[in-house]
Amino acid sequence: MRHSLKYRMAIAAASVVTLVFVARSGFSQFYAYTRLGEVVQAQQDTLVRLIADQLDEKLESRAVVLRRLARTLAPALGQSPAQLHRLATDTVDMPEHFNAVFLVQPDGNVVFSTAVPLGKKVSVADRAYFQNIVRGADFAVSDLLQGKHSSAPGVILAVPLRDAQGRLLGVVGGVLNLSADNFLRELAQHRVGVTGFYCLVSAGPTPRYAMHPDTSRVLQPARAVGESCGAEQPVSRWEMLSPVQPVVARHLLESNGWEIISVLPAQEAFSPLFEVRQRAIAVGVGSLAVAALLMWLMIRHLLAPLEQLHRAVRRLCEQPAAVADLPLRRNDEIGELAGAFAEVMTQLSEREGALKAAQASTAASEKRLAAIANHVPDFVAYFDTSERFVFVNQAYARHFGLPAAQIAGLSLRELWGTAEYVAFQPFLERACAGEAVTFTREAPDGTAWEVTFQPAWNDAEGAPEALAGLHMFARNVTGERQKLRSLEAQTLSDHLTGLLNRKGFDRRLQEMMARADAHGHRTALLLVDLDDFKAVNDTHGHPMGDQLLIAFAERLRACVRAGDAVARIGGDEFAVILDNVTHANTVERIAHTVVHAALRPFEIDGQRLASTASVGSAIHLPEQGSSVSELFMRADMALYEAKRHGKACHAGSRAAAEV
Repeated sequence: MRHSLKYRMAIAAASVVTLVFVARSGFSQFYAYTRLGEVVQAQQDTLVRLIADQLDEKLESRAVVLRRLARTLAPALGQSPAQLHRLATDTVDMPEHFNAVFLVQPDGNVVFSTAVPLGKKVSVADRAYFQNIVRGADFAVSDLLQGKHSSAPGVILAVPLRDAQGRLLGVVGGVLNLSADNFLRELAQHRVGVTGFYCLVSAGPTPRYAMHPDTSRVLQPARAVGESCGAEQPVSRWEMLSPVQPVVARHLLESNGWEIISVLPAQEAFSPLFEVRQRAIAVGVGSLAVAALLMWLMIRHLLAPLEQLHRAVRRLCEQPAAVADLPLRRNDEIGELAGAFAEVMTQLSEREGALKAAQASTAASEKRLAAIANHVPDFVAYFDTSERFVFVNQAYARHFGLPAAQIAGLSLRELWGTAEYVAFQPFLERACAGEAVTFTREAPDGTAWEVTFQPAWNDAEGAPEALAGLHMFARNVTGERQKLRSLEAQTLSDHLTGLLNRKGFDRRLQEMMARADAHGHRTALLLVDLDDFKAVNDTHGHPMGDQLLIAFAERLRACVRAGDAVARIGGDEFAVILDNVTHANTVERIAHTVVHAALRPFEIDGQRLASTASVGSAIHLPEQGSSVSELFMRADMALYEAKRHGKACHAGSRAAAEV
């Protein structure tokens, strides 16, 4: 079926307008989706941070209540448990502040508990919160607990009871039932938007739900990283057009490391986007219809003279003498086109003979060159100054899966693709300026090529020297680069743990401090030392000690963020470089995470080993201009301070504490 130029131009113009409209609409949709997602995410981040601050304030207020109770009980420690029980009941509002309070002797035996009958012997000596108080903590929060009788989730807060000389006389604790209507009632009743909700996940090696809108999931295991309260959705290929991923915000409680999570379903979060899209489609379809009609009428009017010229040219093809009928006297583009066509017809016959002779000579030269190039395993190609291929050898043609004859005539952008062409553009410009250029290019699949662009000059006799084209030679150097990278990686990695070694650590610390100075953000250094590691080697042997180092290295990796660097810089000495530290609390939180990670026993070859870790930290501020050695010295002094305070703890440098 034959279609006129007028019809095709109208279709092409309409297609272009439609394509522009679709592209603009798609960009607008993407921009609106992205911006709306950012705004909603920012709102949820702010909201969940405020909720976390409120929960931290509640825990702190209850710590104040426990300290007040400790001061009340201190003068009355000589009284009977029943009298202390009544005094505690009169001092603390229950269940407004706590569901139960108790007093524990320094040996771990419970003196009294409002939740346990008097006279019943209970010991908490093995509880982590009690051990933290005994080690000198001013405030301790237990992991998520499950009530023995009610099976309800709960948590225990504890403070020390000391005399005037600072000696530990006892531990005062309070029990919070998280399912009761006292501690989490505002959070449990509050909604995120209309259909959203909150959940609370405990910290530690086995995180669980402390609060969830589905009460059957309370105390059930939760993920330590990336928890979404069970609202995860499979990733959709059309997420931008039909969002299904909920907007999730998370924030850690500073008091105990628990994570508060808010979830807003995608249907509610992106509802404004759906409404705007429907209206935009209706307006766009109407505008396209009107534009198509106007373009058809305008093209029909503009192409009327060209149709007249077309009819004259058709007659000329049948009757060469009809050249006199061409509209040569028109004073417009149609007249110029008719004159040019008449001149071409005249010159065509004159150049036909010369063209045949040149083709014969060129064909003979090309056969010789092709025979040589096709036996070369490397890539050989030649393209002219308009960046179109004139010749490629068989190896190059096989690489693209096309016959060599089909590649000839294609432009570089058509064969390589826009992305690859843009990457090669600077080297092409240098070669076109007359410079022989050699460089290495790594493809997305990891293959590395050494590429050379060699200018080819027009050496015709009597003609000025000018660029005729470029020769291209490419050689596969993937194996060579892989060997170099493997050798470099071996020199920077620790052979036992796979972490960075001291050399790799020094290089990474210098790089991250330089980047921090350039961008004006902070970098922190943590020095980690396994306490009493020599005793493990002496007791269990060096192979067991090596297994302990490997296990601790794995836990250390899990404690840091993506982008942070972890290294083993000595026998039992490790280092962590924290990049882009926005607040000193981040360093404190990660350091305590490392300390708590080491507190958990290690199961190695059927044996249970206990080894704690001490952490010293220092923060590098760009405005201070400190060196690598100064930062390391401050972190090392902080580590010594942590060791001096009983090990299994974290100490920060004074400069870090003032941040």
